[in-house]
Amino acid sequence: MDIVADELFDKENTQEYLLSIQISLGGFSFIVASAKENRLLAWKNTPLTITSVQFLQKRFQEWLDMEEILKQQYQKVHLIFDTKEFVPVPEKYYEEQESKKLVESVFELSSSEFEIAENQVNVHDLRLLFTLPKGLKGYLSEQFPDLEIFHPLTICIENLPEISADRNGLIILFSSGYFYLVLFREQKLLLANSYNLSHKNDIIFYTLSTTKQYHFNPTKTDVFIAGDIYGGEETILEIKEYFTSTQLLKPAKDIEINTEIFNTQEYSLYNLQNSVL
Repeated sequence: MDIVADELFDKENTQEYLLSIQISLGGFSFIVASAKENRLLAWKNTPLTITSVQFLQKRFQEWLDMEEILKQQYQKVHLIFDTKEFVPVPEKYYEEQESKKLVESVFELSSSEFEIAENQVNVHDLRLLFTLPKGLKGYLSEQFPDLEIFHPLTICIENLPEISADRNGLIILFSSGYFYLVLFREQKLLLANSYNLSHKNDIIFYTLSTTKQYHFNPTKTDVFIAGDIYGGEETILEIKEYFTSTQLLKPAKDIEINTEIFNTQEYSLYNLQNSVL
């Protein structure tokens, strides 16, 4: 698809703009926002089917070469790398080398093929460790000096939606071939996990079984949905059959969005990117 842009977007003068890029097996996307105007200016989504993370860097390089907008200078650049291979480690148990060995052992990875990135999540006093293909971090740093790399769950759990103290909170974040569940209560994180996804029944099964394990009453649970929603509106309606309080997850930071240009259902794909800017 072509880039979708606000009329205020000046592609020749991007030095004061913020850029957020997302990489996943389902493709690549980016948004551009104005910090000065606090306004979403442009976004583009390129859906792809990438069969293995080993091919990600090559495909990303090809995509980057074609996107002239990304070769401009920006005030700040963030990158969100979406992988289901992650481990949250409480800060009090964190030790750099041992924690990285834990990730390698949990996912049976070879250090010759992968490297470990980490995000510090101060609000919940933990580190979130996740995998990157070997060499990708170095390549990205060459393309975008001072780049910050985030896992999507880092952004999720740093910006949990505010809910009543007597309610449970559940975020369902969709990705390519899997989805995440984030459970929280009284703004405290209870669980962040990923689940394989090949049919809509997987969503209902894992969501109901996991919330039951944590004693979440569906009538007292607020559900927030984000990402490239598997099955679209039909999936949302099915979730509402069990959890009546279900809505799209809004950006954590208020940002002006021209909804005549940016369809709300479409920009929900990028709400996490908005949150990190």
